[in-house]
Amino acid sequence: MASFGLHQRTASVTHVEERPGCSSRCLQLIQGHWHTRVHGARGVATASERRRVAPLRPSAASTDVVCFDDSHELKGRQAAAAPPAVDKVGVLLLNLGGPETLKDVKPFLFNLFADPEIIRLPQAVQFIQPLLATIISTLRAPKSAEGYKAIGGGSPLRKITDDQAYALATALRAKGQAANVYVGMRYWHPYTEEALEHIKRDGVTRLVILPLYPQFSISTSGSSLRLLESLFKSDHALKQLRHTVIPSWYQRRGYVCAMADLIVQELRKFKDVPSVEVFFSAHGVPKSYVEEAGDPYKEEMEECVRLIMEEVRTRGFNNTHTLAYQSRVGPAEWLKPYTDESIRELGRRGVKSLLAVPISFVSEHIETLEEIDMEYRELAEESGIRNWGRVPALNTNTAFIDDLADAVLEALPYVGCLAGPTDSLVPLGDLEMLLQAYDRERRALPSPVVMWEWGWTKSAETWNGRIAMLAIIIILVLEASSGQSILKNLIWAE
Repeated sequence: MASFGLHQRTASVTHVEERPGCSSRCLQLIQGHWHTRVHGARGVATASERRRVAPLRPSAASTDVVCFDDSHELKGRQAAAAPPAVDKVGVLLLNLGGPETLKDVKPFLFNLFADPEIIRLPQAVQFIQPLLATIISTLRAPKSAEGYKAIGGGSPLRKITDDQAYALATALRAKGQAANVYVGMRYWHPYTEEALEHIKRDGVTRLVILPLYPQFSISTSGSSLRLLESLFKSDHALKQLRHTVIPSWYQRRGYVCAMADLIVQELRKFKDVPSVEVFFSAHGVPKSYVEEAGDPYKEEMEECVRLIMEEVRTRGFNNTHTLAYQSRVGPAEWLKPYTDESIRELGRRGVKSLLAVPISFVSEHIETLEEIDMEYRELAEESGIRNWGRVPALNTNTAFIDDLADAVLEALPYVGCLAGPTDSLVPLGDLEMLLQAYDRERRALPSPVVMWEWGWTKSAETWNGRIAMLAIIIILVLEASSGQSILKNLIWAE
């Protein structure tokens, strides 16, 4: 796996004030405060409740740093926090990953559905997760392969993310900060584990972890951070690595303006600009993630869209807009409104021009190139929408990359401390403190993919589940009659 940046042993950097690590009292305060903000006094807070408590952040000496140093702990921590003789900065970009060939589709799907953050099972039955992942990936692979075939035979995500890493390293260098930028994918190559090996080998002393998801969700950024937490705890070298996490950045001015730039650019291509509906399509998550686990994704998404449309209006465009959620799987309820249903409703209301904006994606991949550009465009035409446009993903957009570079520079002073801007729902901080402050209960949640469900329904997922259950029964009967472990061989065969 390649890293991008200057591989010199010393770096010329602008001096920034280093803050000592947070004490245990800091973490206790943060946990209680963050649990109240996200979950509310009764459990899961409503959006209005969250807005009411949003200003109630503990005050800090500067830039909203939440850190209370115990005098006894501080002496020992100062020695540990002293800058090393050689300071080498690294940035780890986290992303989902994608199959690069059609042969990769099934193992990629297995990795996806074997993730305990995607399908959260009660602890007593977690041992069946590899079996569930095998069944789901086997059933879904043919249809998914058709989608990847339609966009050229594989996902472009790896190449685009590598390009973003190179562009970010270049932007940081232009701002006076030498840094190596690494790419770690969650479900395909280069895996996060591979990136960490390169980080250790290169001797990185300060690491900024930057998920390429503008909005935080337990199923995206949360999954990658859980994996990183496990890897850091099990590796002595990584335990010593000073790091910080930027878990969400949807509210950053540079990102908002870059999105507004692209929207305005595409709006100007329509003949009747005021009649165009700006249609934000975000990747969906199961409703239970928000209501039962306190996932801030929905609220961050709504706030992100509001900020972008405010910026668009300052440029003289007063178009109406819609936010909907795509890519749902199975009959379980996901965030609404759904993209397909919203497009049909806009058609019934007489909308003739629509500009699709992929809002939760910063890179082109199957959800933009196939799902939006092909499936939803065809649906829009069938629904009576005659004029279609689509805002491109940011990819290596100069303003976007420049803003990411600023985010990295702003995060460096907070290595080892929990901190965050007042307008972010998810705090900046190191892995352990961040994950203890947020979602530390890790409640079991209904699977986003229902494996089987009795009763007549038109859902293809339900029929797939019935077939899967029948297949398991047949395999068990064959095992009993033959004495061979057919099921075990099926799970681990590749």
